[in-house]
Amino acid sequence: MRIVIFLPQSALGFSVMLIKNLCWLAARYAQEDASNVVEQQCEVLTFSVDGNDVNCFSGGPIRADRSISELHNPDVVFLSAFWGSAIDSVQSAEPLFEKICQWHTEGVPIVGFSNAPFFMAAAGLLGNKVATVYPPVANEFSAMYPDVLLRSSRAITDAGNLYCANGIASGCDLIVSVIEILFGPMIARRINQEFLIGFQRGYSLSNLEFDGQKYHSDHQVMTAQNCLEKNFKDDISIEALAADRGMSPRNFSRRFKLATGDTPSFYLQRVRIELAKDLLINTDKHITNIAFDVGYNDSSYFSRIFKKQLGLLPKEYRKTHQV
Repeated sequence: MRIVIFLPQSALGFSVMLIKNLCWLAARYAQEDASNVVEQQCEVLTFSVDGNDVNCFSGGPIRADRSISELHNPDVVFLSAFWGSAIDSVQSAEPLFEKICQWHTEGVPIVGFSNAPFFMAAAGLLGNKVATVYPPVANEFSAMYPDVLLRSSRAITDAGNLYCANGIASGCDLIVSVIEILFGPMIARRINQEFLIGFQRGYSLSNLEFDGQKYHSDHQVMTAQNCLEKNFKDDISIEALAADRGMSPRNFSRRFKLATGDTPSFYLQRVRIELAKDLLINTDKHITNIAFDVGYNDSSYFSRIFKKQLGLLPKEYRKTHQV
């Protein structure tokens, strides 16, 4: 497994080290865990445009392990934040853009922190897709890339393997999410519990889960997705959703699954379960109340659905995920 971190000129050293150290620890924990099924050998490498060390914004060099041309077959690409002019940083990083487009086409996750989504946008990866960026540079970002669906108030976005975080706290959570993808939930949970104590999430992770399913051209399905997400607590009739869009239930369900990969009923179920996960981790609400809050009047039925999707009862999920 190969985890790589791009070093822009005037890189923010703490951004680089945060990514590198948490990923290195995850790899080490995975190697110690005999039951972990991931490949035991893991590299965590930094790279620059030309392979030379880059200057940290506060002075001093940051070591680059490779150049862009020397990197092959990464499993995930992190783009670290920079200090100073976005225009200058984008211009100096231009040799990166073709490569990250190639990697994205190959299915490699691309992850940008703070102002690093400038690189993703400059490469053309974010056109007509949702993204977030460090809020103080949001206006400049929008002016440079008006075709990006910027949501700078959202802490994390996922546009189908294109992940953005708008700051350090959200960046930590995004690193843990990527670690979970690479190494599994046990390793991610250990990293979160041992090294990120005290971070207070100001957003709902449930928003992230569904962004990647909204890049299709079926406007009627999109409106149905929005309706399910906004009215998840209601007793929603799929027949009524279909009728509102002038379709038979069968045709509506077929088009919905073609566009999103899920049936309407399962999509609604996932919306509810993702919201429940967030409430279980970040509140002390009783499970019966959480069930009601996400649209289930029968807490026993909610628990069965929850376990079917996640393999754990809600109380077990809370116990293993709450810090």
